This record gives sequence, C-alpha cells and structure tokens, in this order.
Amino acid sequence: MQFLFLIAFLLQNAQPAPTRPVRSDRLEIIVPQGWQTTDSGGDLISLRHSTGASLLVRRIAPVKDLATYASQQAERVMNPLGFAKLGPPKHFTDSNAEWVEYEIVGNRLAEHKRILYRATHKNAGFFEFTFEAAETRFDLLLSEAQTIASSAEAIIEAPPVRRSGR
Repeated sequence: MQFLFLIAFLLQNAQPAPTRPVRSDRLEIIVPQGWQTTDSGGDLISLRHSTGASLLVRRIAPVKDLATYASQQAERVMNPLGFAKLGPPKHFTDSNAEWVEYEIVGNRLAEHKRILYRATHKNAGFFEFTFEAAETRFDLLLSEAQTIASSAEAIIEAPPVRRSGR
C-alpha cells in the first residue's frame, strides 16, 4: 500500500521539462529543454535539437487563402529533397485558429528525412513552421515541435518614436 502512495506522490510532483521563452523582433515562442536557438531576428526563429532535428518558425505576411499558400510553400520546402513525396494536406479550423499542414518524406544527402510543414493563422498573426528530422527520430520529437508551434505569438510592433522639431 505504501508503494502505491509513493507512486502517486511521484506522479503528482513530477516536474515538466523546463521551458524558456525565445523572442525575435516580431514573434515569441516557448522552447523546451533540448532545443537551442541557432538564429533569431526579425520574423524568424531557428532552433536545433540535440539529436540534429531542426525547427524553423517564421512570422509571415497575412495571406488571403491559407490553403493555397501552404500548398505552394510545402512544394518549395520539398523541392531540394531527393525522391520526395508530399502527403495530403491536413486542415484544422476553430474560432481562434486555422492551420494547414503537409508531411514530406525524402532524402537529404544519404539520410532519410521527414518534414512537417504547417501554415497557421492564429489570432492576429500568420506563421509558418518547418520541422525536419531523421525519419527514425521524427515521431519522438513531433509533439515537442507541435507544442513549440502552438506557442507562437505575434509581437505587435510599436510605432516609431517621433521627435518633435523645436
């Protein structure tokens, strides 16, 4: 019986992986442990995982047709891969967000890669996410990459400060 109480206690007090906010000039994301920022500035944040996986988060200009934009961009992402295959689009819409995503499978050099491309319209911001990992590690990191993607928030730009001429 004490063993069950010990397990219940450990489960209640288990700490989630530490996270930290990462911010560029125009967007902010929450990044879990194991991911490192490789580039951050303007509309872009680039991350790399200790396993070699990468995630590119970019704030984009508003688009009229998210599905068409996502299709064009997924094909652009797929283009440099050898023997690439583009999966069917997945589409999600609710009152606060809309996203369209594509899964891409192909080869980069001699390594089999899987890529998840997602274009999102959330609140007042438009974003795109490109998650790339070796085929063998893709599923292990997918939920973390999706969590990072869902944490993206647009930073509202303040108008430039004007100095009055005297």
